[in-house]
Parts: sequence; C-alpha cells; structure tokens
Amino acid sequence: MFSRFMKLVAAASLIVSLSACTSSQIYAGDKKSGVYATIPKDWQSLSQLALRNYEAQAKDAASQAKLASVIYESAFSPSKISPEEVLSLKTPDKPIVYLRVRALTGDEMNAVSYNWLRDLIYPITTWLSASSPVNGFELIDDLENVQAGARGVESIFNVRGKDGVLETVDQSALVSTDRSTIYILLIRCPASYYENHLSQLKKISKSFTVKGA
Repeated sequence: MFSRFMKLVAAASLIVSLSACTSSQIYAGDKKSGVYATIPKDWQSLSQLALRNYEAQAKDAASQAKLASVIYESAFSPSKISPEEVLSLKTPDKPIVYLRVRALTGDEMNAVSYNWLRDLIYPITTWLSASSPVNGFELIDDLENVQAGARGVESIFNVRGKDGVLETVDQSALVSTDRSTIYILLIRCPASYYENHLSQLKKISKSFTVKGA
C-alpha cells in the first residue's frame, strides 16, 4: 500500500512539474516550415499579418520581391511592440525576438556562405577586418549551428544603433540543406539589458530549432 501511494505521489509531482514547465513558455514558429523557438509565456506577440502589412508599404520592386518570398515571420517582446520597432535599426528599449523564414533567390543560393549569413543585417566581416572599432562593434561569440534541417552560424555582438545606443544582437541564420530556404532568429536589446537577463535570452536562442519542411 505504501509503495503504491509513493508511486502516485511521484506521478502527481511529475504532472505538476510538466505543467509548470509548459505554463512558463510558449512555442513560437511554423510547423509547415519545421522551425520553432520557446518564448516566455507572458511576452506579447506580433503577427505575420501585422509585419507583412508594414513591409508592404515599401513599393519598390526589390522590397516587394523579398516580401513575396517570406514564408513565415513573427515577433515577440515583454510588452507591446510595433512592426517599425521590429524592423528598425534603432536600439529597442526592450528585447525583441524576431523569427523569419523565407525562400532564397537563385543568386542568393549561389552566394550562401557563413560570411554571407553573418552579414545579413550588419557588415560583420568588414568590421572584423577594420583597423579600429566601427559603431562600437564588438564580437562576443561566433558559433557554427548545425541542425537536422539546416546549418549556419550564430553571431553575438555589440553595436551602436542609429540612435547611438549600444545594443546586443544575437543573430542565428541557417540555410536549409538544399540551400532554398533561410531561417533567422534575431534577438536585439540594449546591451545593459542583455547582461542583466543573459540566462533568459540565451534560453530563447538555444531553443531555436530547424527541422525543415
């Protein structure tokens, strides 16, 4: 009887533990694309529709072509954010996590390399070879990221935004094994916030998983 009771207690504890774990985070991503990341449950999200409507305001052919190639995108932050904040190069006053999946053009497929992936937003490879720091740039870490459906690189660095505020960027960019699709997880926040919430933000970046379509 006592042994059975202890088994019931253990089972109940496991259920509570799993429930607590589940309630502390949400799974963000796109099942069809085979990509996801875990986000704190109390964070707010910005939908793909809201981001698409904002990006659609750019009428030039290049922007429209790139928008048409987007398969999935979403953004998350502890408080409400706008598409402009997500896609701006200004340092956000709070962390912003941005997930994006898009098809690559033929030219991009031929150009893919780890340096190409590093330079998606900022010219990291150019700054690394500069004789003196540019825009407060400092490379914190640079790691190869190989997964079931893609491979690429995670670059973590500090840089000054357009407003002059130092921010930390954690950028993971992976390309599918057939080079047809790029998967991006971008985490941006003030450098001071990153230092004070390192554990939480690293947990998000490490959860980034690409299984592929």
